[in-house]
Amino acid sequence: MTLSSIGGGAPPPVLSLLVRGAITEAAHRGDVAVVGEGGVLVGSLGNPDRLVSLRSAVKPFTAVAVLAAAAERGIEIADEFVALAAASHAGSPEHVAVAQAAIARHGLDPALLVHGRPASQRGDASVDLLSHMCSGQHLSLLLLAQAMGVDGRGYDAYDHPVQVRLREVVGELLSCDLSAAPWGVDGCAIPTSAVPLRATAEGARRWANPTDDAVPHKYQPHLARVKAAAIAHPRLIAGGGFLDTDLIRGGAGEVVAKQGAEGLCLVGVPGLGIAVRTEDGDAAARAGRVAACAALAAMGVAVAESSALSHHRIVRLPDPRGGEPLAEVRPSEAFATLRAR
Repeated sequence: MTLSSIGGGAPPPVLSLLVRGAITEAAHRGDVAVVGEGGVLVGSLGNPDRLVSLRSAVKPFTAVAVLAAAAERGIEIADEFVALAAASHAGSPEHVAVAQAAIARHGLDPALLVHGRPASQRGDASVDLLSHMCSGQHLSLLLLAQAMGVDGRGYDAYDHPVQVRLREVVGELLSCDLSAAPWGVDGCAIPTSAVPLRATAEGARRWANPTDDAVPHKYQPHLARVKAAAIAHPRLIAGGGFLDTDLIRGGAGEVVAKQGAEGLCLVGVPGLGIAVRTEDGDAAARAGRVAACAALAAMGVAVAESSALSHHRIVRLPDPRGGEPLAEVRPSEAFATLRAR
């Protein structure tokens, strides 16, 4: 295993291209890791051991920590809130309503939330706060503090009991020692850890296959609950038109997916976990979508053919005059070499 951070080691292959007429205008490099039964690497492009920040892709696994602690205290959590706890949502009224219901049901104090308000939001201050894409996860962390019997204030601190518990549970789910992992502060103000890309792919595989022997038995029912909640409420995971939601919608009850900031995408299907990390961070949120769909197609995963992914397989940039698209982001030829071993 050769670990290297983003920007280190050999340059990764080009995964996606922006083509405008006869011009190849931009190229997006990245790494792909595909794991199968037992966490064995069955396909890759670039370096599957590249260290990547988990960012919001960690949310399905932090939701497991919340469910496990709540179960010990006999706290019942609605399925919709489980989905929102695993979400990076669009802040629509349906997302805000679930957050408000969780606050009322569990007696949570939104004044303790540290993620701030979306810059684009205006109007009622409390609703703006809950419109933040990470409000579900952060509210779930306040519930975790409640279940642990600790003060939720300062839950964003690296040494707060909530963060210590998260590193323990997420580390077990990914088979990584997060207490020794590099870390920084996420855009929503809580710690985020770096792990090898193949570990994130294995996390996705376990999420899609929660009764797998690799999943610690004590967490299996909780991981299964997070899977079921995402599949039952795909719009709560992101929103209409987002890759995560459309992958789950198109997956016939068998696919889970979660994106993380700066170009990370995890997809779990029966028997496989796939992780794609776009090296440049994919600020326009186009290259990673195309690469993830191409990886699924290369590995022969059925969801790759779903009509729900029609605007993700190739992203077309519109003509403002209403004519044919002016450019498109398409997968590179590198995916021709991605095949199951």
